[in-house]
Amino acid sequence: MHSLNTSEYSRGRKRRNSEDEEMDDISHRSLLAARKELKKHKSIQKRTARIAILETMEKEALIHIIQNFLHKQPELIRDVMTYIPEPTIASAMNVLLDMEKKFINSFPFNKHGPGRDDYTFSRVREPLADLIDTLVRYANHFTSPRVFPTTTFTFLDYAAHIAHRLPVWDNENHNRLKQNLYQQLNEFWKTAIQSTASKLREGEIYSPESVSEWAKSLAQHDSFTGGFYFTESVHEFTRQLGFMIGLTTANDLEDKAATPVCHLAPLETTFTSTSVVGDRR
Repeated sequence: MHSLNTSEYSRGRKRRNSEDEEMDDISHRSLLAARKELKKHKSIQKRTARIAILETMEKEALIHIIQNFLHKQPELIRDVMTYIPEPTIASAMNVLLDMEKKFINSFPFNKHGPGRDDYTFSRVREPLADLIDTLVRYANHFTSPRVFPTTTFTFLDYAAHIAHRLPVWDNENHNRLKQNLYQQLNEFWKTAIQSTASKLREGEIYSPESVSEWAKSLAQHDSFTGGFYFTESVHEFTRQLGFMIGLTTANDLEDKAATPVCHLAPLETTFTSTSVVGDRR
């Protein structure tokens, strides 16, 4: 009898010990899971906090951070660029108009209006150079063969408008920035014309109405600059695309002396930022 009681007691103790071990194991796993969940929650909080900080940063500061990051790890440039969408006319013009506004606001106060002297130029030279450099970079993008001609010519039209609005300085040396920009734009127009003509020969179709709009835009800019900067583009347009709007015949495409695009009325260049982005998007 005593032996039986001892055996039952032993089994009961083992069962309790086993249950206690199971409880301890469950408690341990629960504690680990809770710690893991807490760590995950804190990690999410940290990421959320970082995102919130990035979302509230000024654009210039964020750009500076990205530039420094890519400077230290240039091997990541290609990967980062895959996440950056290509610019549209609207986005490009918003950037350029903001830069143009920054340039205008950099002029020192003058009760007689914005000056054109050497001192004023020294004060605005940096934002002016930044504006021109950014415009040229966008022009490089929009004149690439993968961009549709209507988009290309629309951007070049807007770019020429910005060039027209740049001031003429008292010191002729300071005007070289604007003159060089005109020369670069002339080259971009020629590139766009040649690319469009090549696509036309490959079978792409453009309406005469679209071609006529491109021609009128180019003719206006040539007229506004007195025929000094866009004449080459005018002749190239006539030679390559003029036959589509009755300026030449198809057989005369190789004739370099083809009739130039007719000049139009003086060009208005004082439109607002809203009209620039909204009228021809």
